[in-house]
Amino acid sequence: MKLTPYILPLLALGTINSYAAEIVKLKNAQTAVLNVFTYDANGKLLNSGVAFYIGEQGEAVASYHFFKGAYKAEVVDFKGKKHAVQRIIGANASTDLVKFKVDNGGNNDYFSITNNAAVKGAPLYMLNYTTKKKQPGQVVNISSDEPYNNYRYYHIDVQNDKANMGRPLVDAEGSLMGITQKNNKKNAEYAYALDSRFINELRATAKSAFNTDLLEINIPKALPNNAKDALTYLYMLPSIDTLTCRTAYNDFITSYPNMAEGYVNRANYYLKQGDLAHSEQDFLLAAEKAASDTTSMTPDAVHYQFSTALYKVALSPIDSATTPSNWTLQRAEEEASKAYSIKPHTLYLMHKGKCQYAQRNYDGAYQIFSKVCTDKQFASADTYYSAALALEKTGRDSMQVITLLDSCITHLPQPVNARYAQYYLERSRRLIQAGHFRKAVFDYNEYEKIIGPRNLNANFYYLRYQAETEAHMYQQALDDIRTAIATSKEPIPFRLEEAALLLSVGEFKQAIEAAQKLLHDLPENPDCYKIIGVAYGEQGNKTEAIKNLQKAKNLGDTSVETFIKKYQ
Repeated sequence: MKLTPYILPLLALGTINSYAAEIVKLKNAQTAVLNVFTYDANGKLLNSGVAFYIGEQGEAVASYHFFKGAYKAEVVDFKGKKHAVQRIIGANASTDLVKFKVDNGGNNDYFSITNNAAVKGAPLYMLNYTTKKKQPGQVVNISSDEPYNNYRYYHIDVQNDKANMGRPLVDAEGSLMGITQKNNKKNAEYAYALDSRFINELRATAKSAFNTDLLEINIPKALPNNAKDALTYLYMLPSIDTLTCRTAYNDFITSYPNMAEGYVNRANYYLKQGDLAHSEQDFLLAAEKAASDTTSMTPDAVHYQFSTALYKVALSPIDSATTPSNWTLQRAEEEASKAYSIKPHTLYLMHKGKCQYAQRNYDGAYQIFSKVCTDKQFASADTYYSAALALEKTGRDSMQVITLLDSCITHLPQPVNARYAQYYLERSRRLIQAGHFRKAVFDYNEYEKIIGPRNLNANFYYLRYQAETEAHMYQQALDDIRTAIATSKEPIPFRLEEAALLLSVGEFKQAIEAAQKLLHDLPENPDCYKIIGVAYGEQGNKTEAIKNLQKAKNLGDTSVETFIKKYQ
């Protein structure tokens, strides 16, 4: 019930002065003032203070700092009745205001927020919580005001005491004009009052999910008033707060019981919580709602969502004892087929192919992925890569696999970023297997450009070194093996590769030096002696050659016999 001016009969008005008449008009205003109590996670009292209704369905306002860190709150009305705080609607720490909804059944008395700024010289009345319905408020005067965004800040003759903060200021008509605020200026004697119209800014929006002031309150939040914003809010909710998420999904379904999106969102929430029974129940409900109300999520979209959920669970390493027996890849494929039969969207076909690939039906998956790649609007690097993997699993032509990887790279978005760089490594591996070493080196080079040398490790440079060696790109190979040495925590194996490469390219003096240095770390390594022996032999120093080759033989390398005979 909206508060209206308290009107006395005309004769009665004539018997009192104008000051008393103004107070009398406010005598029932106390019915909209509340006492609020907030509690921590253990039920311990955090704060208490004044609150007040600003809507007939339990909407109320209080100081934000009362609620910061709270897990529970309740109000006591002028009759002494307790009501739980049900939802937080909006919050603003800088103005120390929070708007919330009380679970009181509605139809409560409330203050009407003014449409106009307060006028200097017109008295206001500061109210406090009381169970005495006819207790008048304290008269307050505005000395001056100043702009605050689109509203006003009032300088008032109220002591700047904690007990006076967050109290409502009403005019002679009972309209809410302001809320008392602490004056933070040093040694300030008097408080401020914030224009009550600012309360209208405290509303639930799609961005409420990221409102840090709201996140400091652990009481469930209200949804935005329209379905579109409410869905966006649900999408942006941090899943770590399970109470907030569960409450929001339930609230959405209560508000929009025929919208399939609500059930799908809650189904995915249950999925993340591992509650597969309730997840499936909501997916099935969503399918029913979508069939009867196609203005929201369509039936094909619901089947696709359920298919992706089944697919994830079937592939995840979770306890099979807690997984329903019908959450299988086969059922995931069936749901994808249902979606595709309703609407032949390539996305659904692609997902069906993934289900077949996961079931090791590689030929079937390849056929589907190949068809997907013919859709120019949908074909991408990912679809061609999927086709290449499926074809490779069938054991058919490896060059055709490389051709598909060529198409994969052709479809990379430009400029290529780190997300897609991996495709160059994938193709380089197949090119090496096919003996196309120079082409493989090209792919390694492209990968390096995209990722950046600072983000690469010794293993990368060793892989490229191997391809360069096979491609007879010896200078590049030498550069890469030295980079591997410089960047590795365990460079000894790479140092041995460097010495062997120097020997292979005829840099005998450098090969000897590299192998001799390595002997300080590997004094009994036959490969070092073999490299030194062969290098000396090629230089014509047969004595040193045979001495080192014999040492290698004594350490177990019998392959040096050929070189010993050669240099004798």
